[in-house]
Amino acid sequence: MAELAGVLVGNYFLLECLAREGMVETYRARPTTRGGYDVILRLFRPEFPDPTSFREHFAEEVEKVWRCHHDHIQPLLEYGAGDDLLYSATLVTDAVTLEQYLKRHPAQFLPVQLVVNFASQLCAALHYAHEQGIAHGNIQPSSILLRQQEHLLLTHFSMRRVYQEDEPLVAQINEGNAAYSAPEQALGMLQPASDIYAMGVLLFRLLSGTLPYDGEDAEEISLKHANEPIPSLRALRSDLPESLELVVRAALSKSPEDRFADASALAQALHSAMQPDHQFAIPSVPERRIAVRSHRTRFSWSRAASFLTLSVLLFSLLGASIFVFLLPQRIFTIPGLSFLNVGQTGIANHRMGNGASTLRVTPTVLPGRAMTPATGANSASPTVNTDQTPVLKSTVVITPTDTPTPPPFDCVSGTLSMDGSQNLRQLLQGVNSDYQKLCPGMAFSLSGSSSRYALNSLQQNHIDVATSDLSARPTRTLTDHPIAAMLYAIILSPDVQISGLSSASIQDIYEGRVTNWSEIGGPDERITVMQRPGNDTVTAIFRAFVLNGESEHVKGIKLKQGWAQAVAQTQGAISYVTLAEAQSARVDIVGIDGVLPAIQTLLEGTYPFWSIEHLYTQGDGSAQFQAYLPFLASKQETTIFAQNGAVPVKMLSQSMLATHLPGPEI
Repeated sequence: MAELAGVLVGNYFLLECLAREGMVETYRARPTTRGGYDVILRLFRPEFPDPTSFREHFAEEVEKVWRCHHDHIQPLLEYGAGDDLLYSATLVTDAVTLEQYLKRHPAQFLPVQLVVNFASQLCAALHYAHEQGIAHGNIQPSSILLRQQEHLLLTHFSMRRVYQEDEPLVAQINEGNAAYSAPEQALGMLQPASDIYAMGVLLFRLLSGTLPYDGEDAEEISLKHANEPIPSLRALRSDLPESLELVVRAALSKSPEDRFADASALAQALHSAMQPDHQFAIPSVPERRIAVRSHRTRFSWSRAASFLTLSVLLFSLLGASIFVFLLPQRIFTIPGLSFLNVGQTGIANHRMGNGASTLRVTPTVLPGRAMTPATGANSASPTVNTDQTPVLKSTVVITPTDTPTPPPFDCVSGTLSMDGSQNLRQLLQGVNSDYQKLCPGMAFSLSGSSSRYALNSLQQNHIDVATSDLSARPTRTLTDHPIAAMLYAIILSPDVQISGLSSASIQDIYEGRVTNWSEIGGPDERITVMQRPGNDTVTAIFRAFVLNGESEHVKGIKLKQGWAQAVAQTQGAISYVTLAEAQSARVDIVGIDGVLPAIQTLLEGTYPFWSIEHLYTQGDGSAQFQAYLPFLASKQETTIFAQNGAVPVKMLSQSMLATHLPGPEI
């Protein structure tokens, strides 16, 4: 890929390129909406003349990862695909990569117990992913995040389909880090056992301070993985138990069948190896080598010749009864980036499959060095240095097209009347608009009176659907369709300059015990509380999940609307609104107990201020509603949820739902 820093991709402004590896480039990016949180954007470009099959299986694999919910897997925020560009986004967190951690701790190797602790967490994540039919395929220190208290998160999945023997093989040999790739992975044959091998390499690296195999290029390293004996770990670190070396050697077996059956077996073996009185033994695996001519022509790893070299190598392994491979039907060449080969003043339009988007390259004048990287999750928009001479840069913008996509469900004509939550109104407007493009025979009537008014109207059969921020009392005998988790934020006027508040401080402010910001580390200013009505649904949510069920006793300024604007214009002001409303106003969003409102922190269970959003119907609802509901829950609407500070309810585990249901009732 060409350098894309300084351009727009969809709703994201690419700030800086963090890494390049094969067909994947990783960028730090910032949403174009004010107040949005920085993200890590991974851009995939399948380098085949006909990338259709890769694009299709990318969409399948990325959705699997998006649905993952595990303590040691970083959640995906968003993903998308077109003909030439595929991407996935995760939020920037306070975590560092394991690679950064190792650079900050330049000791030759890590303590054994710490390594086993790290490996156990990663094995738990891998075991869960493998059960979902996902192989990671990209395990290395840069794909592992380290949070406080030695908590690891696995990220940067390769998005490659697990190899099936009855399917044709499409090899993508220039992806991933060859230093951590199993021999079979070099030919695109990714299996769960390939992740076990990568864990073996990682264990070797963490325990010894060095990799088992190195070389001048990826091809040479891959040949060593398939051909050379496993180096002695204890020769590099004599204090290691012999049983621990046996575990690492078993994980590094050349043949997938000789490795551990699954990630949980590897974790169990590691813990057993640490028991001083435990007689631990793994059957010895004979080294299986093949003869390779000492002289060979060097080829670039990113060219098809490397693929042929590895094919010959692995055919020899076949003779030794190690692997059984299904040969690829064809070899793909790698074209250039034609869509970026435009002059700075040129305009190119490019259609991307199924009418998904239009890639438009247009000239934009930007001051030199115009971007300042974010220093925090809630940094303002990029600043520009107007003292420097303007330079011309290209801007890539991905926008929707009018080309319709055939709906994967039956369209039903008719009308659907909806009323209720103001907080859901904008989200539903976006979803309804998308639905009408696919099903033009459907007409929507959407209002935002209030949750209480809408529930009453539904009971009187005046509307088809009531939208509500709160659960309806069981006595209403309505059918609940939970659709989303909505995030809310504590907001301050910019002059306060406090980055976060503890739960206790928030409770003290709303109890009236703290009246000046200087009492909790802020400026010497009087605290002005912009209050919502006592019967407001968000007030009920705030009381339940921030004030621990208590009511406010502070005397503030009571407003029926416009809380964010009032906070922005009033010194020393504080209030709370939806995250989407906070991001569109000139206010500071502060964390609660050090945790900022974000989709990731919601899914991790560390941020408390959110609610379940509901659609209510009489019985199962009308035929129009029953046809509409699957579309509302479909993956293509995920972006609209995220743009409105919400998470589809299907992403939440039952244990997460139980923390906020039923919650306050109305």
